[in-house]
Amino acid sequence: MEHTIRAYRTLFGTRAYVRSLCEGAAFLSASSIAIFAAVTYATVHASNHVTDFVLSRVGPYNVRFLFIYGTFTAFVITAGVLAWRPNRLPFALKATALFLVVRAVFVALTHMAPSPIDPQQPAPFFNSIFYGSDLFFSGHTGMPFLAALAFWHILQWRVFFLALTAFFGAVVLLGHYHYSIDVLAALFITHGVFQTSRWLFSRDYALFRSTENQTAPRPKRASRRSSIPVAEPGRVARPFVLHAVGDDPVSNGQSNTAS
Repeated sequence: MEHTIRAYRTLFGTRAYVRSLCEGAAFLSASSIAIFAAVTYATVHASNHVTDFVLSRVGPYNVRFLFIYGTFTAFVITAGVLAWRPNRLPFALKATALFLVVRAVFVALTHMAPSPIDPQQPAPFFNSIFYGSDLFFSGHTGMPFLAALAFWHILQWRVFFLALTAFFGAVVLLGHYHYSIDVLAALFITHGVFQTSRWLFSRDYALFRSTENQTAPRPKRASRRSSIPVAEPGRVARPFVLHAVGDDPVSNGQSNTAS
């Protein structure tokens, strides 16, 4: 906890970090407006539902509890993981905003009605959030997969978010909340969104990964002949000295060594 508080104080005292965080928050706000407008437009102009290879053989089952409250639980966990390390926030905000913008474009272009589901209607608040005609592509599948790609360098979180991706992919198919093409396409589109985010927000991505110790790449194995220093004629060969990683050589050419 002490480390987290210290990191907040340090980063919020840095003008570049605060500016990047504000840019991410503004981008996320604009993308939220865009996805809301796209969902409203697609719901008003929705056509008939279509047949689906998977949905015609499975369900629909009443998985509303998992669909709604599982989403809230996943959101709280993800927000906690991001807030625990403030260096993760700028890239997370910008990558999520780009994801929403891309999804808004696809939703606005696709106006299919959802497959028939359990006739019971949830509360109006939940109905307005979770049950629009924003089908292509599945946000419930794409968002945890985006988190898995972002946390790929941390094994436990990678496994957790991949499991969450599979869980929500199964839930939306069992409940007929999405077509199978929505779930399958979400994986490929989300990967493209992540790679684009890494390119557009490269500094934020480097900051995102800055708190984790990265394994240094091993140098290429050199041949024994090239690894042995050869003394020039009339010149005494310098001794071969090992030094710790991170030690800077001093001015006389010798390396700093630690006892």
